[in-house]
Amino acid sequence: MIRTTLANNKISMVRFSLCLLLCFLALTANVSAYADEAVLVAVNEDIPADYKRFLHGRDPVDVQAFNTDGARRDIVEITLLMQALRLGGFTKPVELRVEPSYLRLLRGVADGRFVSSGALMWKSDIDMLKPALHVSRPLVKEGEFVVGVYTTQKKLQRVTNYAPYNLNQLNIVTNSQWKSDVQTLKDLGFNRITYSPNWVNIARMIEAGRADITLAPFQTTPQMTIAVDDVTLYPIKGVKVAISGSRHWPISRKHPYGEEFFQALERGLALLESKGTIARAYRECGFFHPDVGPWTLLAR
Repeated sequence: MIRTTLANNKISMVRFSLCLLLCFLALTANVSAYADEAVLVAVNEDIPADYKRFLHGRDPVDVQAFNTDGARRDIVEITLLMQALRLGGFTKPVELRVEPSYLRLLRGVADGRFVSSGALMWKSDIDMLKPALHVSRPLVKEGEFVVGVYTTQKKLQRVTNYAPYNLNQLNIVTNSQWKSDVQTLKDLGFNRITYSPNWVNIARMIEAGRADITLAPFQTTPQMTIAVDDVTLYPIKGVKVAISGSRHWPISRKHPYGEEFFQALERGLALLESKGTIARAYRECGFFHPDVGPWTLLAR
């Protein structure tokens, strides 16, 4: 009788140990899967293909030159984001997810669907949802966001005749959700403002003759041209515009990794700033363009 009881106790202990082992393995598997789960960063629809072309198989952390094929401001900003995160110790994979609308993208970050945006956003826009968002340090400070006035080659000669002080008589196209751009245009006296939902459509509207000009960052390409699908835009030489405001990354407070992402990003950005990498990246991609220094800055 005693032997039977002891045998039963041993069987029960074995079963109990097996249950503990299985629970541990299941828990470990779940934790591992959760740790490897990618966090989502929202980008505009024209970004993923251009970002892939810019990297050309490189790890973004290994990028040292920011003037290679495909380099432009928003592509460079995603690269700096990835570098800062890695330098700051953020080890979870980051996946780009397309969100075509600027305001929907910002709302998605505030709601926690995305941990952040790939491109920087205006501080004034982030502040509208600030209780739900962390705000990174500025990469582009007040007065640094200087852009050109762009058009197509076939319109270039005609619109140049309006430069620099009568450009506000032309029909300019922008995105209504880019509030800093819109306010700058209104301050400059533009009355004929046409709105389009995204950058690709903006270029196509100028090509189709539905608008004359738009604002766009300078490039390092020959003649500072911008290629948007099958449309090429040219700057009106001698003219530049400063858009008011500073640019930051919004980081979701609701996202499960938002706090970790934010802290790592700030640590990494501090290191990039100390090395001069951020300013150099903007210079090399043409955003801080040395050739436009003497150009006329349109005044409000």
